[in-house]
Amino acid sequence: MSASSAFNDEKGGSSSVGEPEYGHDPASGGIFSSDYKRHDDLKEMLDSNKDSLKLEAMKRIVAMIARGKNASDLFPAVVKNVACKNIEVKKLVYVYLVRYAEEQQDLALLSISTFQRGLKVEPSALRVLSSIRVTIIVPIMMLAIKEAASDMSPYVRKTAAHAIPKLYR
Repeated sequence: MSASSAFNDEKGGSSSVGEPEYGHDPASGGIFSSDYKRHDDLKEMLDSNKDSLKLEAMKRIVAMIARGKNASDLFPAVVKNVACKNIEVKKLVYVYLVRYAEEQQDLALLSISTFQRGLKVEPSALRVLSSIRVTIIVPIMMLAIKEAASDMSPYVRKTAAHAIPKLYR
């Protein structure tokens, strides 16, 4: 008996190399392997009703982006979560949108209506909207900045002031 087969027997794993491991959680980090099939587990996690799964999926997607991996095929699944109630998930979706909105402008435009609803509530939505470089949304950004500039909160007004130069980039 070799040392590796003894180790596998102790761990309860299979001794053959090509055999799949049962009970393996697809969400436990297998997304970074090169042979992983189109991020299906991340799409399922993003479509779930649990905010904890959505948050974990978004953390992994942002980590993929930070490592230089392409995550653009997840754009439709991520955009659906712009309207999520969890602020952490929403902020990670904003990070993703800023990165990929230029590449997929048609799909980014679909998320703009959700942003418009969030503009009245969150300055972070205005910040992200002004960071997206899609020329078609400039009139929407101008209306949002005008509305935010007259808000009672100084933080919202400051965000509007910071968004103005972004219009001209």
